[in-house]
Amino acid sequence: MNNNRTFKNVVIILIMLLSLTAMVFTSYNTIKSNTTTSNSTTKEKINDNKGNPPEKQSGEMAPPPEKPTENSNENDKAPSMGNDALDEEDMLSDEKENHQEVQKNTMLSNKFYTIIGVEAFIFALCLSYLIESKLNRKDFQETFIDGDKITIFILTTIIITSITVFGIKTIASHIAVNNEPIIIEDNTNTKSNDFPHKPEQNNNEAVEANGNTTITEEQELTGNYESTNPDESVILVKDGGNAILNDINVIKSGDTTSNEQSDFYGINAGILVQNNSIATIKKAKITTSGKGSNAIFSTGENSKIYISDSIIETSGNNSARGLDATYGGSIEADNVTITTLGGSCATLATDRGEGTIKVSNSKLKTSGKGSPIIYSTGDISIDNTEGTASDSQMVVVEGKNSATVSNSYLIAAGTGNRSNIDKAGIMLYQSMSGDANEGKGIFTSTNSTLTIDNKSAVYKTAPLFFVTNTEAEINLTNTKLSYGSNILLSIAGTSEWGTSGSNGGIVTLNTNSQTMSGSIIVDNISKLDINMTKSSYRGAINTTNIAKEINLKIDKESKITLTADTYLTTFENEDKTNSNIDFNDHILYVDGVPINQK
Repeated sequence: MNNNRTFKNVVIILIMLLSLTAMVFTSYNTIKSNTTTSNSTTKEKINDNKGNPPEKQSGEMAPPPEKPTENSNENDKAPSMGNDALDEEDMLSDEKENHQEVQKNTMLSNKFYTIIGVEAFIFALCLSYLIESKLNRKDFQETFIDGDKITIFILTTIIITSITVFGIKTIASHIAVNNEPIIIEDNTNTKSNDFPHKPEQNNNEAVEANGNTTITEEQELTGNYESTNPDESVILVKDGGNAILNDINVIKSGDTTSNEQSDFYGINAGILVQNNSIATIKKAKITTSGKGSNAIFSTGENSKIYISDSIIETSGNNSARGLDATYGGSIEADNVTITTLGGSCATLATDRGEGTIKVSNSKLKTSGKGSPIIYSTGDISIDNTEGTASDSQMVVVEGKNSATVSNSYLIAAGTGNRSNIDKAGIMLYQSMSGDANEGKGIFTSTNSTLTIDNKSAVYKTAPLFFVTNTEAEINLTNTKLSYGSNILLSIAGTSEWGTSGSNGGIVTLNTNSQTMSGSIIVDNISKLDINMTKSSYRGAINTTNIAKEINLKIDKESKITLTADTYLTTFENEDKTNSNIDFNDHILYVDGVPINQK
């Protein structure tokens, strides 16, 4: 009798183990297949659209979602204030693709739950029987002797089936993809902009550049040089050329026929220097008036430009910048005066493939919308320089790049280029357009002044710093901060960049010998770490207590004065008595616990 019961138990347990194995196998393969399909679809959309959010004109904050075609007119390139640049055909195409993806996910979801449900039911049936029969101590008739026993058996089976389906799906998800995006349920809000498009590699050889004057060896030029032809630079230095340009006057008119080639490769510039070539420019005046007519452009590895004691003026729209470097090109400038009038025309810009620009002892001025003094998708630094942006931010850093300001004075209107969603003195973000790699953006200011103009329309509302859809680091040392909104720092997701719910900011604010005031606002998908050394702060942090995480660390020489109740996740004070905090009749909460009383 005991041998018969043991045999039955072993058979039933084997059936249960087989059912469990089948469930894990089904979940694993279903999730793997769906994840691969989802990621493949996402990457295809990114390659086609460079991420659905409104696209900037490379180098600045110009909003058109697509590069204009060769037949685009002047109005087509004017900075827009929203998402209306997507045409109806693209929207219908995207809607159709999304609908097809939803249908596919729905079919996959139904198939998954049908198979896993059957397997879980078999497992639950066996387990329920073992429980009800007390491991086969009762025979079949004794187990189901009346209606109550049968009802209990059915309910137990249903409960075990439900719990098993949920548990197996969760466990298999972790095993299958190690926390990669998973789609089992129907999702209708999948966006391709979860994954930034990696900037393409430089290929100057594939882009034909023309120059009215072309230099391919060491050559000195002086005097007047001009080009009126579209897509033609006034002076082109290539193939290892070494141009020495003294007392030179360069005039460029004529529009580009390809904004992308002007943005990324410098076509239609005043002076264009390509791979492995050098230009040394002294006492020059460079004037451009065409669309896409950058004044000085360095593109490609070992492309180097040195310019000093010179004047640069651009009046065209759309990427008629002062100094621009891409794909590893570099520019060093000293004692230059740069003025740009058009929209999307920063005085200093780096673009796709990154570049390096260093400027000292100079004066920089922009007048157009979406034309900050500095727009960095590379590494830009200024020293002992004055800069003014009358209709834009001071500095914009996109993606894994940096801007450094030393011993300088910058003033800007702080106006944005997306219906003022992006209004700020300094902005760090990731546009997902493909012009900047994903990673930490860094802004550093030392012994400088950063000011939002009190005559600006957004003086009372623009934060000094704004971070969205990126990781960022802000370093401030002995810098005077002047603005009228009383918002020192705002970190938040927006409707413009990234995927809603995961497009906030992860920010580290480091200060040394720094005086700060104003509110710090962090939304519920963003994180902030503050490290203060020999610094003072007067204001309030996270007064609505919605931030995902805020950590504050101060040394004993730093001082904080609260202007409202403040909520932190963690707080580390080198002064254990907190004597360096003026609570000012307000409460400082750390992880929900007040550290003081009113």
